Amino acid sequence: MKLTSRLLPLLCAIVLLVGCTAGDPRETDLPTEDPATAETVDEHRSDRTVREDYLAVTPTGEHDVRAVFLNVGKGDAILLRIDGSAWLIDTGVASTVPVVLGACEELGVTRLEGIFITHTDNDHIGGLRAVLAEVPAAAVLTPMISADWNKVDRLIGDTPRIALDPGEAVKAADGVWFEVYGPIRYNPRDDNNSLVLRLRVNGATLLFTGDMMFDEEKTLMSAGLDLRCDLLKVGHHGKKDATSESFVLEAGPRIAVISGNKEEESEAVHKSVVKLLGKAGAEVVVTEDYDLGINAVVAPSGKIELSAYKTTHRRDGVVFERVSKAEQLVVLRNTTDGDIDLAEWWIASRTGNELFEFPAEAVIPAGGTITVGCTDYDGAPDFRWNEGKVWHKSKEDLAVLIDPWGNTVDTMASE
Repeated sequence: MKLTSRLLPLLCAIVLLVGCTAGDPRETDLPTEDPATAETVDEHRSDRTVREDYLAVTPTGEHDVRAVFLNVGKGDAILLRIDGSAWLIDTGVASTVPVVLGACEELGVTRLEGIFITHTDNDHIGGLRAVLAEVPAAAVLTPMISADWNKVDRLIGDTPRIALDPGEAVKAADGVWFEVYGPIRYNPRDDNNSLVLRLRVNGATLLFTGDMMFDEEKTLMSAGLDLRCDLLKVGHHGKKDATSESFVLEAGPRIAVISGNKEEESEAVHKSVVKLLGKAGAEVVVTEDYDLGINAVVAPSGKIELSAYKTTHRRDGVVFERVSKAEQLVVLRNTTDGDIDLAEWWIASRTGNELFEFPAEAVIPAGGTITVGCTDYDGAPDFRWNEGKVWHKSKEDLAVLIDPWGNTVDTMASE
């Protein structure tokens, strides 16, 4: 992977590991509320001068480009393949990790060149630790400005974190860069202060805005940045506190992708935002309307072709027989006449956001059952879920059975 010239020696020292141990790759100390570290806090929260690196890069060549906007409920997760490299923008919530890992499995991604984290809300970083455990990344990239990056540093272990200033350019492939647009200013009223990235490739422009809200939109417009784009990843899940009319007119997207779920978050995908984007001439697509997500291919001509993202693999034949709140027990049944290997299958709790992955030795016999009990279950289940209680005693909860490619195989409400 090649990043900016400022960061290349650092990553080489870490990634190559030529018989020595690399030092701490983070460029600055972590922000805290301790008065003794006020100077460090100010460094992470102060306005940033826009660097001019992005002005020095010129997109060239034809490239194989695919962006998959994954359906991760109310959160964000975008998997990109650019020629031979793979990148991830945000990781969704904890219970949607199988969707992210399933997409990596489907697209043959065994290593990520980088994971961009736009900001520290759980619906953007909730899957980070689990994703890194299965698919290593050369680096986790974040904006310099944030209220608190401690959350991320606790999740990434030894993976280097690189803090980016606005105006930097991160090389994705020969002739292709992610250009860092924001945040430029720390806004204490906006706990997002989201990373904004521009990607120009094959003559098309994609603008990824994370959870950018009105104030950050104004900042980018005031800075004179070129916001025109063919595809806009709409900020803040299409809520009405983002995506102003002036910003939409300046960006002028032909396609607007909203990552969100109204059932999980009623204020998401707000009708006023959808109407505004449509009035401006954009085709509006929403991740919740697709089982696994939205596939966007940037053709060599620059045309962006949209389709439902689907897997070429799928496993069926296993269903929920019982999900018990009282016992904190799940019973699965094999409906086929052959044994089924459950390695890399998952059970997710939608309400509690917990996740259980079956171990390598998990096999459910033909026509038989298998049990998964939480630590509060008094019996002897076949497999133990390392959580005291998963199924909420009073709230409605949904158990989701997921195969290794992220497909939902079965669901059942806990009783």
